[in-house]
Amino acid sequence: MKNEKNKNGCDVHGAPHKGANRTLLVLMGAALFLMVWQVWVNGPTAQALKSKLAGESFFVIFGYEIWDMIVSTDGLAFQITEVFPYFMVGVFFAGYIRTYKLTQKLQRYLNRYGTASILLGATIGMFTPLCACGTLTTAISLIFMSMPLAPIMALLVTSPLMSPSAYLITYNYLGPEWTVIKTLASFILGISAGFLTHYLRNKGFQTKEVLIEGAIARGDFHDEHYPDEKFKCDCKEKFGNRVAAKTNNMFVIFLAKSTEMFLMVGKYVLVGVVIGVIVQRYVPQDWISKLFGQEGVFSIVWITFGSIPIFLHQLSTPGVLYNIKGTLDSTLNGGAALAFLIGGPVTAMPTMIMFWAVFKKRVFTLYMFICVVGTIIIAYSFQALIFTPYVDTGNALLRGVGSVSGGRGAIIDKGPEAEHVKIVMDPQQKSLLATYYNGNAGRGGVVFDAGGAKFMEDGAGKFDNEKYIRNVAAWIEDQSFSMLSSKNILVYILSNEPGKPHNSFSSKVLDSLMKKDDFSVSVTSRRETPEISEDLLLQYSQIWIFSGMDKSSGTFLSDNEVEIITQINQFGSGLLIGIGQQGDSAEGLADINRLAKEFGVTFSGSVENSDELRVSKFVDTFRIVPEIMGKWYKLIN
Repeated sequence: MKNEKNKNGCDVHGAPHKGANRTLLVLMGAALFLMVWQVWVNGPTAQALKSKLAGESFFVIFGYEIWDMIVSTDGLAFQITEVFPYFMVGVFFAGYIRTYKLTQKLQRYLNRYGTASILLGATIGMFTPLCACGTLTTAISLIFMSMPLAPIMALLVTSPLMSPSAYLITYNYLGPEWTVIKTLASFILGISAGFLTHYLRNKGFQTKEVLIEGAIARGDFHDEHYPDEKFKCDCKEKFGNRVAAKTNNMFVIFLAKSTEMFLMVGKYVLVGVVIGVIVQRYVPQDWISKLFGQEGVFSIVWITFGSIPIFLHQLSTPGVLYNIKGTLDSTLNGGAALAFLIGGPVTAMPTMIMFWAVFKKRVFTLYMFICVVGTIIIAYSFQALIFTPYVDTGNALLRGVGSVSGGRGAIIDKGPEAEHVKIVMDPQQKSLLATYYNGNAGRGGVVFDAGGAKFMEDGAGKFDNEKYIRNVAAWIEDQSFSMLSSKNILVYILSNEPGKPHNSFSSKVLDSLMKKDDFSVSVTSRRETPEISEDLLLQYSQIWIFSGMDKSSGTFLSDNEVEIITQINQFGSGLLIGIGQQGDSAEGLADINRLAKEFGVTFSGSVENSDELRVSKFVDTFRIVPEIMGKWYKLIN
């Protein structure tokens, strides 16, 4: 059946190319092998299943493992639910472009401009809803229209990296900062490819010299109105064109084209999500840490070359990277992550197969050189100019923040069972800021700040502390599910002493939260409220607990208070646990750790950071664009 000729193949274009489908099957087979091997050697992944399935046969254990992979809190069902709305918006936009033949109309404009057509080609490539294979077929048609190779190369490089669907999915998984970074990197790589090809145009890269004689690309050109006679035909092999031949209703044609795009691209999204979940569950964490951790000097090189034989689609890489971030004990290596986002899709194996079959080998070599060397150069450049080491770029807590106060603080230790905890800032490889989120369990979001003195009066007005604190309040509110109250914060300082500048909550931050963000904030301490009760906490959607603001006695949490706070969080209320500069005593840390351990986190020791901790090197550049994008995507949601 695999080798049987497609009887419905078009006489002009032939049967659809099956290289991509075979590659997907190989990847799924490799993923299945990884699952079988891990379960065979280590047993079920979930700790709860290990005792339950003790003594059962391998097939029973593997069946439970598959079911757990699908329904667990970060499993396949959850990931598909997360990505599906963004994917569908991109599908409908692609259907609109194809219904009104906007891509074909744009192609005609490329011949009107000289070297400026390189910029236009890169721009068009970033907005076309085509996959890498579809872009190749478009490029072939442009070559037959005597289009110079330079803008075509720009189109070939950018189109596999960015599209409406990929734009939305990247935003959903990684946030607006990463979306801007990926878009900028894709555009730079595209125009670099175009201008390098333009420079080499007289060295065997003229349009008439780049194709293998007689090679015809196979693709979605089944349209009697296609502008190139060599690809025009009246066959109705494609579903969208069959519908268009029977009706003039543009909305019906739009639905047909969107359905066709959904079926054509959806498999890449599904496989990408599956591989992402499997990477998170089964790939040894040491491998991921070495490749994507901060210490790998040559990680960018290894990832760029390693992604060549792997089919990484533009729609799947953000989800895979999101899962990789979740498995790291430390923050993500920004340059390595960027190499993964742009190096993988641009060298997709199905594209390479089609490229090898259609273009002469010198063009194939040039394309590979641009993709590999360009990815490495761009990733290292962004590593030096854009990313801040040991900072989780794009994290919602750090949005629009250039720097925050440092100084003395405790160290956050992420335990082996803390699968829902993510490190946000890790200066000197001694974690300062982390988050916990397990929405599927109905728990509220939690922020751990080991340098919580920035919330206090002596930190007011310094650096971007105020912006950071407002982000904290907004993130906790977004991740919380309290049904009894909203935008109500209780700040509880474990102190018996009268308010002093070093242990009183910043009045400037208090005014900002109340006036700018419409929060209602109440500040109290042990002196004013000697005991934390359930009746007290039920009034608030967020509880901020600060410890170590002084060394007075009688400031520790009781076992009953720890239980009440934990239960309130399990009911959906958010939580912040902050350690002040006086909080490095063994007694104080042991006390607050009885609460933090409920989430797999402990505070330990102390560390002296610099007075100012850099978060973003170009915060002003990336502040406005993500905020505008954020408002637009909220409207879409």
